[in-house]
Amino acid sequence: MNLIIEHLNKKDFQKLLITLFVMFSLLPYMKNITVVTNNNSVINLVYIYFIGGYFRKYNDDFSKDKMKYYILSFVGSLILMLSSIIVIDLIKPNHWFAFLTTSSPLEAIAGISLFLIAKNTTISYNEIINKIAASTFAVYLIHCQAVFFPILWNKIVKAEQWQSVPYTIGYELLVACIIYCGATLIDFIRIYILKTYLKFKVRFVG
Repeated sequence: MNLIIEHLNKKDFQKLLITLFVMFSLLPYMKNITVVTNNNSVINLVYIYFIGGYFRKYNDDFSKDKMKYYILSFVGSLILMLSSIIVIDLIKPNHWFAFLTTSSPLEAIAGISLFLIAKNTTISYNEIINKIAASTFAVYLIHCQAVFFPILWNKIVKAEQWQSVPYTIGYELLVACIIYCGATLIDFIRIYILKTYLKFKVRFVG
């Protein structure tokens, strides 16, 4: 992938990203069209990797001077997502969450905008935040793991039964926080066990 990123010119890179955006964020919303993947797949990680590669390669195009556009894009996407809940609930009550899914084009735009906001924000060093941030990828892998996924969402969280209640957003935010904290704790334990094992190996095995 790095070779592709390195050899693509700017125009072709933009065409690739647009194609991937259409495949993963627009096609799922078009009738009778199914993309053979979902936003929890390895293929989608490739899509995200290419977006990150574009930001890195053309870093100067995403400077702090454009911060207001990133904020407007982020806030605008959130407003549209919240508005979609009301509008779609009136038209198709059982599909009010259509633009809140992981393949939502609005979510993709909001995520990219939030990344650019964070990228151009100067934050002082904080050891605790850095440790938690370092476990984010582990959190992603844990909560999307193929074996654990149905157990977590269908048997523990039971997400479907909460989709039609008035306080579903609050419940989902609470669940997200609990899962993030729990998965982060698991990763901390993994790191501790690994460090302990390595110390033991160095001391007694050499």
